[in-house]
Amino acid sequence: MTTTVNYDEVNAELMGLHAGVLAAESHGFMCGYFCASNTVAVDVWRDYLLAGIDEDADLEGCFAILSQLADQVCEEILSDELTFTLFLPDDESPIRERSSALAEWCAGFVSGLGIGGAGDKPKLIDECDEFIKDVVSISRMETSVEEDEDAEGALFEIVEYIRVGVIMLHQEWNHPDEDDEKPEVLH
Repeated sequence: MTTTVNYDEVNAELMGLHAGVLAAESHGFMCGYFCASNTVAVDVWRDYLLAGIDEDADLEGCFAILSQLADQVCEEILSDELTFTLFLPDDESPIRERSSALAEWCAGFVSGLGIGGAGDKPKLIDECDEFIKDVVSISRMETSVEEDEDAEGALFEIVEYIRVGVIMLHQEWNHPDEDDEKPEVLH
């Protein structure tokens, strides 16, 4: 079991390097790339997430924590225990911050899908196709949300929808016939 990575630590590493991406977008990118390619290739996320960073910068700490995050992505999405969670600020953070991070996560996810080769994949079932369209819409959503119970409930439902959708999308692209491989019964 991979050690769980801390959201604030990832943000601190990325902000310290002026990476141009934060923790939520980084996690979203890795998830999208993993769904499309069934791998989280180090050279790909390094080139995408750490692009433009000064070559003299000390990347060791950031590289280590992002490597742990990549391992966590693979482990959680593949888990039979449905442990996959979106990498977002904790529930005590203001809803505006969480909504903004969710939009960033979705933008990263869409980028990861594209770079991972989603355009070369076979046509998806309608539910997966709709899920991708919804994630694109969420990546563009207005994040000036008022703090109230309705907004909390809506955010929770969106996060749960995405969590399940990511697993479904990975399953569809990388194990498409798993349900169809039941033994044939001969009489």
